[in-house]
Amino acid sequence: MIITTCLRPDINLVKEAEIIASDLNGQAIIRNELSLEEIYNKFNKPILVLGKNRLEWYEDDQAIPYFFHPNSSVFRIRRLMKGEHDPFCDACILTKGDSLLDCTLGMASDSIVASYVVGEQGKVLGLEKNQIISYLTSKGLKTNKQNINDWSNIINKIEVKNIDYKNYLKSLPDHSFDIVYFDPMFEKNIEASSGIAALKNLASYDDLNNEVINEARRVAKKRVVLKDHFRSERFKKYGFNQLIRKSSEFHFGFIEVRKEEY
Repeated sequence: MIITTCLRPDINLVKEAEIIASDLNGQAIIRNELSLEEIYNKFNKPILVLGKNRLEWYEDDQAIPYFFHPNSSVFRIRRLMKGEHDPFCDACILTKGDSLLDCTLGMASDSIVASYVVGEQGKVLGLEKNQIISYLTSKGLKTNKQNINDWSNIINKIEVKNIDYKNYLKSLPDHSFDIVYFDPMFEKNIEASSGIAALKNLASYDDLNNEVINEARRVAKKRVVLKDHFRSERFKKYGFNQLIRKSSEFHFGFIEVRKEEY
């Protein structure tokens, strides 16, 4: 991949682009006055552009850029501050001090909401298989600004690991997280959300299976939670209690971890 800067960068941006190139084993180039099209035509590789406020990933010169954004988490937290309910939090029965393992982190919208709810004593760990998504999300969680009280602390304490959840789940001790959460990426997710359209070529489309669900049940203390299209057969196939939301294309489901499983 090619790492470059926005037009007319300062010296700090140039140095940071070189660090990013080292982190991602990419090739840093000086932007000069080159357009993205000119860069792509010359190198024929995806381009990561470091701007003054964010990183943007371009699969090619015509691609929709992918960049970190907290998406729905901002207005969802504002609703929670007003005492309203959040379907994700309800499905996870999240409370202060809880620990949540987000196996499919993506842009971290749900993890941000979880971090707000579990508070300083809680823990949120997000797993992301794709290196680019993981890197941009990790950087975004350190730098994003929003007009929400304590926003920096909410997002800064989310831990991000660039790893396949299938492997990571197997490495964890029994009952090491209160909640294990899956929001797998499928074509219908992208069709229903223009906000994640740029993820289409980056996202992992790994499906769930019985081994993964069994590992999640072993790791969870309270619940294993799934978000999926309301018509998905995965709820029934893997034994999730589907929570019906008549006005939503996506439903949550949960598997209660019985105390005898401890």
